[in-house]
Amino acid sequence: MKNLLTRPIQILALLIAVAVPAFSEESNRGLFEGDLAGGGKIVFFVLGNHDLSVSIFDVAGHAASLAAGKIKNDGTFSVTTSGNATLSGSVHADSVTATFQGRTITATRAMIFGNSGNIAGRFTGFAHSNGNFLADLKFIVDSQNNIFMIGWQDGTVLGGFGTVTVHATPDSGGKDDSAEEDKDKDQRFSGTFTITLVTGETVNGTLAFGHGAFTATFTLGGVQYTYHGGDEESTFNRLANISTRGFVNTGQGQLIGGFIITGGPKLVLVRASGPSLATASVSPVLANPKMQLLQGQTLLRENDDWQAAANASDITATTIAPKDPKESAILIRLEPGAYTTVVTGADGGTGIALVEVYEINRD
Repeated sequence: MKNLLTRPIQILALLIAVAVPAFSEESNRGLFEGDLAGGGKIVFFVLGNHDLSVSIFDVAGHAASLAAGKIKNDGTFSVTTSGNATLSGSVHADSVTATFQGRTITATRAMIFGNSGNIAGRFTGFAHSNGNFLADLKFIVDSQNNIFMIGWQDGTVLGGFGTVTVHATPDSGGKDDSAEEDKDKDQRFSGTFTITLVTGETVNGTLAFGHGAFTATFTLGGVQYTYHGGDEESTFNRLANISTRGFVNTGQGQLIGGFIITGGPKLVLVRASGPSLATASVSPVLANPKMQLLQGQTLLRENDDWQAAANASDITATTIAPKDPKESAILIRLEPGAYTTVVTGADGGTGIALVEVYEINRD
């Protein structure tokens, strides 16, 4: 996994009085993958909480299909596929449930950490080879080395899925590699992939990714194609850090920190430290911090001991999990807007605590 970048940004005051978008909320952006009967797959790609695209790989029926539409404010949707079938369901933070051709499907959120996480996302472009042309061709890559391919060929949707192997390669581009930020931006990735179409045909290819561009060459039906991907539609964003430290008391003496998300949605790790501050000669420390994350007056998430969180393994994978099991952490995707963290003593205790917000960098 690529090293996280922790660049400090301006620390925001305890209370924020800045005009921000009114639609702040937990973000459902990302890939959701599920299984179909007969070995098939279905992939939902959620953008901005209200836009949905679906790629269906029906191996049993030897057919691939596409769908796209809007997600209602209550999280429900109903779309018509390119095969004139109805797909309806609802989107949740970590799953999508749907009904398709009389079957109930559950697609779970694809993990963001893994060997191919640096290029995870969806790429839309075209492929050509001496007069042969594949329009609106999409490659979808997740962080667990899975790759999906779907597009149009002569009025028919072709598609399949398989595995990808990704390697990082240096690409200084003439810049000063001593700067950590430049190293991040100049890193490129290459790889190989094998995809089995729903019709049974095998597609083998190579890919390259760097500076937001995705290219590939692959063989389909004995013809070698060159693929040019468009803008990356990523499932996650960048990393920065803000923090504030203070004394946590009882009653109205909570430690309150505020932050603003712009240009999101963004994946953030919010953590509240207490016991580990003692190693920096801080005294007295808050022995057992408890943290809440709010949007206005609405409680989005809360945590006491971070290892008890449902996504504790993902928190660990960020490499910046709290140092003490009594400390708190929340890993969550957020839409643009203003958010507030509130830290108290879980056992009514008092002491000094530190609340921090990290934006997780997956560029």
